[in-house]
Amino acid sequence: MTGSLFTVETQPPAILDKPSQPWIDSPYSLISWSDMEQFSARAFYLLGYSIGAIPMEVAGSVEESQFPVMQLDLPSSDPLKDKIAKHVATAETWCDSIDLSFSCAHVKRFQERLKGEITPNEILRYASELRQRIADEMKGKLFFHVPADRVEFYSQRELFGADVNAKFPSIVFDMVEAGNCYAMGRGTACVFHLMRIMEVGVQEFGANLGVTLVQEKNWQNILDEINKAIKALPPKDPATVEMSQASANLYSVKLAWRNEVMHPKDTYTLEEAENLIGQVKIFMAQLASII
Repeated sequence: MTGSLFTVETQPPAILDKPSQPWIDSPYSLISWSDMEQFSARAFYLLGYSIGAIPMEVAGSVEESQFPVMQLDLPSSDPLKDKIAKHVATAETWCDSIDLSFSCAHVKRFQERLKGEITPNEILRYASELRQRIADEMKGKLFFHVPADRVEFYSQRELFGADVNAKFPSIVFDMVEAGNCYAMGRGTACVFHLMRIMEVGVQEFGANLGVTLVQEKNWQNILDEINKAIKALPPKDPATVEMSQASANLYSVKLAWRNEVMHPKDTYTLEEAENLIGQVKIFMAQLASII
């Protein structure tokens, strides 16, 4: 028998342990389609069987020629009520296991009604309403899909490498959030987190070269003093060359991104955010190697 929501087989599968909800066990983390299927396939199949079997039981007990019987109360000892009660108990188990609280409340009303006088028609109405409640409640369980090509950025604690984390532990929060925002399609938010990372990098770079009051100066002032300090170093020294390259990268990021980010109406595409992730990674990796 096939309904609008469930497909019902003639024999029920064995009831195993209650399924674990992967989104409850690991909130705010990635859950694969396979994880979802392993959870939902068993629970929803058993729910579908228990609900779909109810009209089948009624149809098997009341022949079409006995249609008026559908409107008569069943005797308290009627075997049909016992069969229906078992299916409803199964539905309660699986509604509870997947946290369908409103559906569970309706199941309990159904169970109480089965203890007293009830007609076959009422049984069908209760079963139909339970099916609809489950369908409505399932619509309230929403999940966000992360495209496969951006999964590696989600919850990535070493987006810029272990060396950068070791040298700049204060940026880890913004680094993880930048990756999360990119993975979830939030280009502009990703850029803002990257700029906070750059703010730390610029200040550390300046302080390493003797620039004072770096937390009170803007990028351009720090960059001017950085360049002045670099010019005073031996020009052919490999360390000087690396610092010059880092300064050039910093200047490129400043021109291309930071000045514009300060304007609240600006938005950034995922392509632009991805490009900036690469630039910031290069700058922070360079910085980690020279200070």
